Amino acid sequence: MSEIDTTGEAESAPGGEGASDTTQGLVAARDRYRAERDASREELATAQARIATYQRAEIERLASQSLAYPSDLFTLSGNDVTDYTDDAGAIDPAKVAADVAAILAERPGLTKLSPVIDPTQGHGSRTPAPAQPTWGSLLDQGSLSVRVGGR
Repeated sequence: MSEIDTTGEAESAPGGEGASDTTQGLVAARDRYRAERDASREELATAQARIATYQRAEIERLASQSLAYPSDLFTLSGNDVTDYTDDAGAIDPAKVAADVAAILAERPGLTKLSPVIDPTQGHGSRTPAPAQPTWGSLLDQGSLSVRVGGR
């Protein structure tokens, strides 16, 4: 039989060439599995970072309903994404709303401002419609003459 030491070199027992081939096969398999493991770990770390980014964006979206700058939620509360998730990893809107309410109670100036609308803007240049004649204007002009006494 052969044994593999920690440096990766094989020591073959006396008995021939077959033990050395088996050891080399084991070393190659070990190296392949280590490479696959390392690649899987990198993919997992990338996926976890992407999920954390998506969770932060969702928390900021929930906070943007009341805060002018949603990133203030993380800055002022000192919390992290994990503080707004439940045990299953889902975002808890109640936790977000509670922290937003606490921040706005302390600093009401951070609230989201409502848009100012000027009703005269955005309608193009309108010309006033021509005045329509009325019965009063017809009688005031004297265009209706009443003849009295047959004249």
